[in-house]
Amino acid sequence: MSGIACIFHTDGRPADAAAVRAMTGAMDFRGPDGIAHWHAGSVALGHCQMHTTAESMSERQPLANGNGSCVLVMDGYLSNPDELRVELRQHGAKLRDQSDAELVLRAFEQWGEDCPRHIDGEYAFIVWDGANSSVFCARDHHGLRPLFWHWDGRTLIAASDIAAVLAALVRDPPLNLGYLAEFAAEVAYSPDETIWQGVKRLLAAHALRFDHTGPRLARYWSLPTKPDIFYRSDEEYFEHYREVLSQCVSSASRSHQPVGCEVSGGLDSSAIYGVAYQQLTVGRLPAPAVRGYTLAAPPGTDADEIKYARLVGTHTGTTIAEVPLFTPSLEWFARRAIEDRDLPPFPNAAMSITLDDAAVADGCRVILTGIGGDQWLYGSQNYYRELIAPLRWGPLLANLKADFAAQGLVATGMQFMRLGIGQLLPPATRAAMRRLIGSDVAPSETVSGRSDAGLQLELATRKKAFLAQFAAEYWDSYKLHRLLRPRLLLTLDMVTHQLARSRLDMRSPMLSRRFIEFSARTPEHVRLRGGVGKFIHRRALSGILPGSILNRQDKAEFSLTYTHLIDAMFQYCTSAAETGQIALLNADNIGRIFGAYYNGSVDTRHTGGLWAAYATSLVESQFPKSR
Repeated sequence: MSGIACIFHTDGRPADAAAVRAMTGAMDFRGPDGIAHWHAGSVALGHCQMHTTAESMSERQPLANGNGSCVLVMDGYLSNPDELRVELRQHGAKLRDQSDAELVLRAFEQWGEDCPRHIDGEYAFIVWDGANSSVFCARDHHGLRPLFWHWDGRTLIAASDIAAVLAALVRDPPLNLGYLAEFAAEVAYSPDETIWQGVKRLLAAHALRFDHTGPRLARYWSLPTKPDIFYRSDEEYFEHYREVLSQCVSSASRSHQPVGCEVSGGLDSSAIYGVAYQQLTVGRLPAPAVRGYTLAAPPGTDADEIKYARLVGTHTGTTIAEVPLFTPSLEWFARRAIEDRDLPPFPNAAMSITLDDAAVADGCRVILTGIGGDQWLYGSQNYYRELIAPLRWGPLLANLKADFAAQGLVATGMQFMRLGIGQLLPPATRAAMRRLIGSDVAPSETVSGRSDAGLQLELATRKKAFLAQFAAEYWDSYKLHRLLRPRLLLTLDMVTHQLARSRLDMRSPMLSRRFIEFSARTPEHVRLRGGVGKFIHRRALSGILPGSILNRQDKAEFSLTYTHLIDAMFQYCTSAAETGQIALLNADNIGRIFGAYYNGSVDTRHTGGLWAAYATSLVESQFPKSR
């Protein structure tokens, strides 16, 4: 993944060329193919280049238009380059090369701040608009490419990495204890915040414009919330799904080098590999080869999925490379946090570094993942309401029959009353029904009592602000809940950063805009049928994947990546608390958190809380001068 950087003084002061060089220096791992800078007057731009497509080989960023009035830096790729190229030429644009950066620059020239509505893909970009003395920034629909920014009232500093933003500041800002409290309490309400006060993430599907009047933030894409794709038969849904998945995999596979693919043996990553390999065999994959990689966990553990990955290899007639989990010491995580100036990566994400290294050694610069399948394929029992309201009796009866076969008459009847007929009743009546037969609620948003009592009010305020964007009734905005999950967005930033360090470009077909919109616009019953999630996925991919994988109901569990660290984590947190280096947790908090794990049964042990305690303690103790 490439890296982008920008300094812009809205008061007209000259930009410091040395400062933007410091920014790119803080993320030089993003520039294996070169680092370049541009500055003029009050603005300076930097770019760390990693070529991932044949088209990108010809581009040189920062990229200026013919008269130098617009200059662009961009990280990412487009999934609609051909369509955008045609559209721009219809408006008279003269394209100088085939690169995605050229397309985005010309799109800005043509449509200005509306250009993100015409651009599809995974991207973050910054454009200096000299004609209007302004900077325009945009991030893709799901925030699949990072972009952080800081604004002090006079100067914008923006970059792909937090460390790069901080490199341009005279001093570190204070730590953001409210955000750290969220992390310590294992809740997430603030998608635009970071561990540093004033250093923000640009929200997904948003654009940000800066001029002498300050920042202006605007959303350019919204998730469809109502199903409007209806077919008479399941087969029509399956056919459409195969078409969408195939298009998304093809778009994500565009590369001049072999494309790597994570193959866990689960439904989603295996499907991405199976579709990519099928496209390769018929000459439709826009890459010279596809190579599969899987993590080999210790045999017999809950993380061991090797037999499923081997089944994928047997089914496709290919070899899936098996690499061991990466399980570093706690000191490795501390070094990474200090270098990144951020929270340390999660152990169950860092475990794939060995896989990434194997792909790079084989010449890959792009790796495909199945991230997003759990988010957009599982379906929900909201299908009852979706089918009752428009009186779609055929699908309704088919789903009742499937649910009855899977869970019996009583459970199906209660479910139908609560989630079907019950959802059509007035709110007061629904509330009374929930008290009698069970509650239909959103995922838990309970604030943990682990964090310091003085921060509980702030956490409650943050929770209220986060939930205010959703409808009061969960089922009226459950799709938006799927999209706006701050912890997932944080995890994606961590994973993409990790892959950038490995010199890989992560692409996620199941988080593409086309895939998400298909999921949001189709009825829930095509994803959940008879208690079986991912119904459309399982049925549509018959033949592409072996039945033993299509019928899987279990998932691997990777707590073992944490367990070898727990004693060292406890010692670190205890020492930091006893020496007064941390404010969020005291010795009693830490004792309760770790005691619950040490004294709990195997089935009740929870490693997430331990990591939250360690990560926040690490940040507080390692960056004390910022407070």
